[in-house]
Amino acid sequence: MNGGRPRLRPRGLGARLTLTLLCLTTLGLLAFGTAGTVLLRRSLIAEVDDQLAALPASRGPAPSQPVEERPPPFPTELRSIQLDASGEVARVVGRTSSDEALPDLADRDLEGLRAAGGEPFTVPSTQGDGSWRVLTTPEPDGGVRITARSLNDVEHTLDRLLIIETVVGLALLLALGAGAVATVRLQLRPLREIERTAQAIAGGDFDRRVPAQDPATETGRLGAALNTMLGELARAIGERDRSAETTKRFVADASHELRTPLSSILGFAELHRQGRARGVVAEDPRTERWMSRIEEESQRMSTMVNNLLILSRFDETPHLQPADVELGEIATRVAQAARAREPGARIELRVPEPVLAVADSERIRQVLENLVGNALVHTPPGTPVLVEVRRAAQAPPPGPSTVGTLPAGVAEVAVITVRDSGPGIPANELPRLFDRFYRANSPQGRGGAGLGLAIGAAFVTAHDGRLSVASTPGRGTVFTVVLPLG
Repeated sequence: MNGGRPRLRPRGLGARLTLTLLCLTTLGLLAFGTAGTVLLRRSLIAEVDDQLAALPASRGPAPSQPVEERPPPFPTELRSIQLDASGEVARVVGRTSSDEALPDLADRDLEGLRAAGGEPFTVPSTQGDGSWRVLTTPEPDGGVRITARSLNDVEHTLDRLLIIETVVGLALLLALGAGAVATVRLQLRPLREIERTAQAIAGGDFDRRVPAQDPATETGRLGAALNTMLGELARAIGERDRSAETTKRFVADASHELRTPLSSILGFAELHRQGRARGVVAEDPRTERWMSRIEEESQRMSTMVNNLLILSRFDETPHLQPADVELGEIATRVAQAARAREPGARIELRVPEPVLAVADSERIRQVLENLVGNALVHTPPGTPVLVEVRRAAQAPPPGPSTVGTLPAGVAEVAVITVRDSGPGIPANELPRLFDRFYRANSPQGRGGAGLGLAIGAAFVTAHDGRLSVASTPGRGTVFTVVLPLG
């Protein structure tokens, strides 16, 4: 169905080709039958006209002496009618008691009949639906001699021809349809092989190739070109996978190796602070400022390294520990922790009813902490932030930028939204917002490493959920987490 209306056109190429062939054949048969019928009718009527012209009654003057009207010994299709100078019927020859039909000349006057002399014309019958072919001959006394022949035989012949054409045409269409279906299926078999190969490749079998075909045919050349393309594509995918694996391994190893020197730097900074408190290290404002900056940057870098380790390990083994959790309680703890970190934060929590789900509570908590933290960091101080957890029978539509796909047939979902009233995010930045190390321009200048949303997207996707964002400059930003419940 499409828009509530059934799709009447066939979708397959084979069905369309067969239907097109049958339609063209039908049009050809109709044109041939119509032309044949018209030409045959003209030929038969021309024969009738020749017969009328050859009859003695239509040639020469009428006998001077009146002839007694006598019925023919058997029914005939011919009629001879004599009209006097006043237009009255003086004599009729050919009519019998079983066949009293005559040509209907009621709408023609005597002058019109005399003017039509020598030119046959067709008129209806006085009885039934038949028609007559009429030839008039003017008389010297002002009367008209009329010779007519019934066209019933012509009409019957044309009717039989129409029946024959219809039966033969239908039989021909059936035969052509069967032959067209068989021929089209045979000719489209290579395309079906290509279709099955493409489906197998889409399913992950990148080593699959199109079976070899005759290179002299279009499908054979198409298959060869596709095999060449698939070979190049497989090599490119292999190189990409190797490059991605190398990058992931490098990031994981580098993150792991960086943890030790970062811990040492933080340890020395803490040791300097303790030494100053004990009087072992002399106070120096410049040194204090430098050490404070070193400690801040070390903590920032340590957070980024930890996030990289989380992503690297999750890429290798996206391990979750699902359990029965109440999403409203997780949102409450996240809101309370955010208020504790920033006492001036205006965070509103809405949980109309308990929402139970099977999920990894720690991962969901990290997702909400990242979303709430971003809302506080990228908006002016005191900007209201709303966190809402609710149950829905149908998933809301995805936003302009979305990661993850809900499983098919989900009956109920949990919807978690984090909404702020800040300056919003430009539309050109939304598509890349969930990329790793991508940092949107923040008016507050407090951007992070660009890994929080990437981690959140990975965690939500691992739960078979969906994370999307919608934003309007000057009207705030909304992040929506949708998790399946059934």
